[in-house]
Amino acid sequence: MMKPDDFEFVSRLIKSKSGLVLSQDKTYLLESRLMPIARKRGLKDLTELIGTLRGGDRNLVEEVVDAMTTNESFFFRDTKPFDQFRHVVLPHMIKTRASKKHLRIWCAAASSGQEPYSLAMILDEFKSQLAGWRIDIVGTDISREILTKARAGLYSQFEVQRGLPIGLLVKYFQKKEDQWQISADIRSKVQYKEFNLLEDFRPLGQFDVVYCRNVLIYFDQPTKSDVLSRVSALMPDDGFLFLGGAETVLGISDKFKPLARQRGIYQLNRPGAPEVDLTALEKAQAGAASAAGAAAPGGLAFQKPKHMQTGAATTTGTTARPAVGTTGTTGTAGTATTRPAGSGFGTTSTQRPLGTNPSTSRPGTTGTGSTGSGTTGSAFSRPSGSTGTGSTTRPGTTDTTGSTYRRPLGTGTGAGAGGTTQRPGTGSSNTSGSSGTTRPSTTFDRSRFGKPDDKK
Repeated sequence: MMKPDDFEFVSRLIKSKSGLVLSQDKTYLLESRLMPIARKRGLKDLTELIGTLRGGDRNLVEEVVDAMTTNESFFFRDTKPFDQFRHVVLPHMIKTRASKKHLRIWCAAASSGQEPYSLAMILDEFKSQLAGWRIDIVGTDISREILTKARAGLYSQFEVQRGLPIGLLVKYFQKKEDQWQISADIRSKVQYKEFNLLEDFRPLGQFDVVYCRNVLIYFDQPTKSDVLSRVSALMPDDGFLFLGGAETVLGISDKFKPLARQRGIYQLNRPGAPEVDLTALEKAQAGAASAAGAAAPGGLAFQKPKHMQTGAATTTGTTARPAVGTTGTTGTAGTATTRPAGSGFGTTSTQRPLGTNPSTSRPGTTGTGSTGSGTTGSAFSRPSGSTGTGSTTRPGTTDTTGSTYRRPLGTGTGAGAGGTTQRPGTGSSNTSGSSGTTRPSTTFDRSRFGKPDDKK
């Protein structure tokens, strides 16, 4: 277990050398990354390792800082920054730099090279428009070891499967035993340098485009502001800065401003910053969203079962679901949704399975009531068998008017007048036309249902 004062010493050392901020809750991370170094050097524990660090071993300091650096990267990471480069930045530069024919790009914290190589592949696709141009892509990182990997351009099967389209893998990579190597032509387009973002940027020269993605999140606020200020000093008025999805300049630096309606890409906050055409990018983004929507409208589109994939035509203005059975009357206006296995309804009606009556009745009934013509109202059909004329009738009853609600199992022939609620029964009826409730007769006979087979 690392002592508190040892943690404070190492965290200050790492911040001074790389800008990386380690809070106290990252003790476990520090321990897990330093123990392999201690074992490799034959040191018995972290206390002995930290004692060596305190003695000023420069090589060990470099190893420790390198071990704490996050080297997470993959091809075309997050997609959007590369779409923005392809549809906005590159067309703009081709147009405005036609006389200079020179473009410089800096990938800060380039890690194992996937980001600069992704840009190099995009540029290769524009080679006919960039004929005669000088293109410089510079990738920098604090880790000497990771830069060696980047220069080799060798990636595992897992690494090439992360974000790299299969077409580009076939076009630009060759198989090398159990790895893939990017072509020599693409590798030649990128120059790698060991560089610390806490150092002076001026020796790097000027850059038209800077990718500094997923780096600032590891810095404290003053360091973020300082890095952004020094980056802006390297860029011309019409330059572009790319940050990670979790990063922003807002509240940190006034040197940059977000590009309108776009996340992660920034222009210099200067009078000379030009208006750029976003039409091609927004069209591409809309096309991608439309394609995703067609595949899953609202995110919830699933193919219907086979037995529901054949539908029956319904009346004008209706949306029909598959139907089997008789055809109902024609509505005069509105829209109707016909559910499976039901007949066509008129306006603003919703039909459930097996219904053949355009009235407000349950399926299996016939009726010519007020909603039967489909001109108004909302028809709702449920399963059972009854006869009704414009009422909400329970199975087994006959009703002439009103709004009667019946539950299953009734076998009587009661009729309820307007406003009557009639329950199932045998021999009970209400013919007075007044409102009320008729309950089942005490002579209700259950024997007609018979006994279950296992009780006979």
